[in-house]
Amino acid sequence: MPFQLEIFINHLLNGLTLGALYSLVTLGLVLTFSVIGIVNFAHGDLFMVAGYTLFLLLNMSIELPYVVIVALVILLTAFYAVVIERLAIHPIIEKSWRTHAITTIGLSIILQNAALAIFSADPRTTPTSLSNTVISPLGIRISVQRLIILVVAALVFAGIQVFVKHTKLGKTMRAISQNREMCQVVGINTRKIALITFALGGAITGLAAALITPLFSVYNSMGSMLTIKSLAAIVMGGMGQVNGAIYASMLMGMIESFFGGYVSFAYKDVVSFGVFVLVLFIRPTGLFGKKVGL
Repeated sequence: MPFQLEIFINHLLNGLTLGALYSLVTLGLVLTFSVIGIVNFAHGDLFMVAGYTLFLLLNMSIELPYVVIVALVILLTAFYAVVIERLAIHPIIEKSWRTHAITTIGLSIILQNAALAIFSADPRTTPTSLSNTVISPLGIRISVQRLIILVVAALVFAGIQVFVKHTKLGKTMRAISQNREMCQVVGINTRKIALITFALGGAITGLAAALITPLFSVYNSMGSMLTIKSLAAIVMGGMGQVNGAIYASMLMGMIESFFGGYVSFAYKDVVSFGVFVLVLFIRPTGLFGKKVGL
């Protein structure tokens, strides 16, 4: 394979992996925003907590299979999300957006400082045997970990489409996202659906952390930038549009990868947010924005 083509493919794979990270994290955030109407500024920090959970499980004295560790991270992160919903979100769910913002920003600060106190500011790595195993299908070198990320992300995106369109719970979530008050009138327990939505978002975030963290490192402040980029993807894709948020997340990942690889890694975030501003300037409703709802 020509050297320049190999570099291009490497940047493409990096972009897809980064896009998968942003998409999975954004997916959990856009679900809670669409269904509950809350912008959770601590959502990225939930990814950080899940990353530290993976770090602890990988460094236990008892060595567990990686697939078991992934399942544990998913379940534990869903549990963290439920605890957050019960303690922080449930009491303020009917309050104004200002209360939501202050509460979740405060929660983000608490989580970051708790992680700093427990793990220090030093980045922690979580390598697995899969992240160091490289295969060459069709002459393209890719780690098994990246390949799993891309396959699982595609399955999650397809699965969420089936879930929200063809299951009773998914249809209920769609109904609440479109008219919360009317759902309450007809007897739907919106508080219960809010709890389930938080658990689902937490599980997806835990899956993202368990699969993608082995390629990066975990540190206490990593959640802030993830939250900002997720919010940018939600707005760029169209407020409340799940598919739009996923496409925008993938676009941001590709832009950062190619600009960082070919121009300057130092300014990749600047270009990514620059494209975000440009999209809103041309199309204020976002790429796919029409109305809020699943």
